[in-house]
Amino acid sequence: MSLSLDIKKAFPGFNLDIQLEAGEERVALLGASGCGKSITLRCIAGVETPDEGRIVVNGVTFFDSERGVNLSPQERRCALLFQSYQLFPNLTVIENVEAGMARSLTAAERRDRAERCLSIFGMASFGDRYPVALSGGQQQRVALARMIAARPGILMFDEPMSALDSFLKNTLEQSMLDLFAVAGRTVLYVSHDIDEACRLCERICVLHNGHVEEVGSVDEVVGHPRTLAALRLTGCKNTSAAEKVGPTSVRALDWGMTFEMGETVPDDVAYLGIRASHIHLDRNRDGSGRNSFRLHVARVSDARFERVVLLDAPRSDAPSRLTWKVNTADAAEADLPHEGDVLGLHFDASRIHLVSR
Repeated sequence: MSLSLDIKKAFPGFNLDIQLEAGEERVALLGASGCGKSITLRCIAGVETPDEGRIVVNGVTFFDSERGVNLSPQERRCALLFQSYQLFPNLTVIENVEAGMARSLTAAERRDRAERCLSIFGMASFGDRYPVALSGGQQQRVALARMIAARPGILMFDEPMSALDSFLKNTLEQSMLDLFAVAGRTVLYVSHDIDEACRLCERICVLHNGHVEEVGSVDEVVGHPRTLAALRLTGCKNTSAAEKVGPTSVRALDWGMTFEMGETVPDDVAYLGIRASHIHLDRNRDGSGRNSFRLHVARVSDARFERVVLLDAPRSDAPSRLTWKVNTADAAEADLPHEGDVLGLHFDASRIHLVSR
């Protein structure tokens, strides 16, 4: 199973120019709103038509502007699941699952396949119900059953869980993994949530302003991002414009802080970033060590198991504050940072990411 994508499409104030190759794997499309994630899926499905380019799925040409090929959505037999799930309200659960199957199947074959697919997601006993009688999670399971029952050439998901609460989302992620285990297809998964993308996908494609910024395994993109877009989309809270100021040193221009990297800094470095959980109290507590600074705590706020700390940068007119995350699970309140504190904090050079664009 494979996907070969090379398309362009112009919109007012926005140009989509996407190239992507994928095999039998799960690829997350990660990017800010309006970067082209959803329109890419719609072009593959045939809902939108590119201005030029080529789309090939499993050896079948869906679209080729030079050859004049543009298969209809029905001919492409893609599966595209939106957040709304788009079940037919006037059909029962089992009829909804049957609706996506090839018409060449007999009624008995359609019913048998629908029941088997529903059973994968624990919905076999709900076949006679209508969508209105189902919870959101149950509706999603039916939509997933309909996807695999149709036996599409490619599976595509457009933020299918963005409106669900965390408990239901965790449960349904397991249903998604059940689907992937039996599908044996190329999967494209649009998400804003880097953690969700990491749990469900094997590769990440970072999109920015209609272009592919970088593609790599989850470990590559999260552990070694190569662009500012990837830094931010993979959850790096602290990013700054940067310049090389010495063979092994780099200055964060937005913060007024200079870091000694311990290795050669690329001449073309443009930005740097450090994740909020990779800042630590300086061993001497006075900010006197290498890559250590005395920083003022401007604000704190607590989540379930961590304290989010906003820090004033040394540069007085800094455009933004730094974010530090402190684990509170086993910490005494007296040992945690508080608003107004001035603390010596260390920035581990091995955890600082340098990117050129």
